[in-house]
Amino acid sequence: MSEVIRTTRTVLLLLLLLAVSVLSAFGHGKEEHGEKADAGSHMQAMKAVKSRVPAIYRIMERTPVFPDSESLANGKTLFRQNCTVCHGKKGDGQGPAASSLPTSPANFLDTHHSAMYNAGEKYWIIGNGTGTTGMPSFKALDPAERWDLVNYIFSLQTPEKSEHSSQEKSHHD
Repeated sequence: MSEVIRTTRTVLLLLLLLAVSVLSAFGHGKEEHGEKADAGSHMQAMKAVKSRVPAIYRIMERTPVFPDSESLANGKTLFRQNCTVCHGKKGDGQGPAASSLPTSPANFLDTHHSAMYNAGEKYWIIGNGTGTTGMPSFKALDPAERWDLVNYIFSLQTPEKSEHSSQEKSHHD
């Protein structure tokens, strides 16, 4: 991709980000996630990270990049290159480096737990890291790549892949 096209794409994505942020502010009520979860050190760390996310990202309920096959394929490639060492190949938080981190990596298959962060918050965390939990920043990824990663992470949360949904199914059978 030429530099002009990449720059144009980045500028357009930033404009979409702003538009989605403004429109999201007028959306329906926002559910507070994590209210029923235990207040263990992991949840405390997640809440501390959430409190540091700037407001512009906290109101972004949707990604400005449509999760089409191109976005999801790019997100999957980026996930495998950058995320599996901690989050595992399946996104279950069981990567080879997970046990060495101060806080367990996110299990993206657990929709209840993963829902603590919305699309904008996930985007911000990918770009800035979390500091205390061991999540590094991936500032080298351009905005489109970060949104592709967010789209891929959400795609991991389909009912048949979700740990939380699997637990619900076993309780109802």
